[in-house]
Parts: sequence; C-alpha cells; structure tokens
Amino acid sequence: MSKGDNSNQSSGNNNQNEVKAKPNVEAFNNQFTEEFLTSTEPVREGYYLLKAKSGAFTLDFPEDMIIDETRYNIGPEDRSEVIPFYHPEDKDLVADVIVEYYSFVVSEESSKDSLSNRFGEELEFETLETSVKGQYTEFAETDDGVLGLIWNDNSQQIQFYSLWNCIDGLNEEQCSELKDSEKEKLKSIIKSIKLSESKSG
Repeated sequence: MSKGDNSNQSSGNNNQNEVKAKPNVEAFNNQFTEEFLTSTEPVREGYYLLKAKSGAFTLDFPEDMIIDETRYNIGPEDRSEVIPFYHPEDKDLVADVIVEYYSFVVSEESSKDSLSNRFGEELEFETLETSVKGQYTEFAETDDGVLGLIWNDNSQQIQFYSLWNCIDGLNEEQCSELKDSEKEKLKSIIKSIKLSESKSG
C-alpha cells in the first residue's frame, strides 16, 4: 500500500524512496489531501501548491491543514467544486475554511449579496492586489472570519470563507491577536488563488 505514487516528482524511483522524500507535515500525512498537492517542494515556507481536481484553480495550501474528505464535493462535468479544510490538531484558534468554485456565476455583485446573507451582515469588500492578470480579487472580514471573492471575465468564480473560534480560557486580547495572525495567513491564501481558463485539469 503506497501513499507516494500520485503526487511526487520522482517518477523513476521506487515507492519507498518517494515516501521517504515526502515532507513530514499534516498535509502530506493525510492521504486524501496529498492527492491535491502537485509537488513535495514548497511554493513558499509552510505552503505547497494545491491543484483542484476540476483543474479549475490552484492555491497555496498550508502544511498544517488537511482537506475534509467527508464534505468535499465536485459537480458534474467539473462545473463546481467545494474544498473544505481545517487544522486537524487542537489549537487555541479553531479555523474552518471552505473554498467554493463555480464555472457559471452571473455576477460578483450577486455573490457578495449571497455572502452577506450567509454571514447575516452587510460585508464591505476591498480589492486585493495580486500578480494574476485578467483576474479580480476582493477581501472582507467579520468578527467570525474572513472572506475572499475571486473571479474573471469567463464567469468563473471562487468564494472563499472561513469561520473561527477561540478556545475557552483565552482573554479578549489573546483571542484578538490570534485572529489578526490567522487573518494574514488566510489573506495570503486568497491572494495565491489562480483561476485557470482551461478547466480540463
């Protein structure tokens, strides 16, 4: 039973060598998550490139999180995909992240209204500058999490949202510091998302 036959770069080595070369981090220690990771080489410290099974987008995936296979979903003809991920170990701040891809969204404004309704408040989005041409990225935050909206001129869109809670026992200042730190990490993931105009992975 090999776990290293679908995501490592070294095609000529045997499986034992491939497993040995894998990083010893949560993302690669989870077999389902590993299926999405394109290389054992990090794209930046603590992050590995994830490619959606629909082939529709990539993002920088944090090494200390895993994909929730029970909630993962991909639609007919790869026209939609939902990738939920979370920290598998207990942390002072519990974060739950969901990335939803759609290939047929009418407008970003309707999506903003939908996200506002989902969170029960009027969200204020601001532009996030990225290096991806022909793509638009915006960001919003609430007391309970952060959101991202990414779209292009081909009606492709990604809705990114997270919910978090501090564990009991932390005071307000400690919780606020953790949220600020987590917000920056999630913001960097949103900025890394890149839609592919060719959806055939």
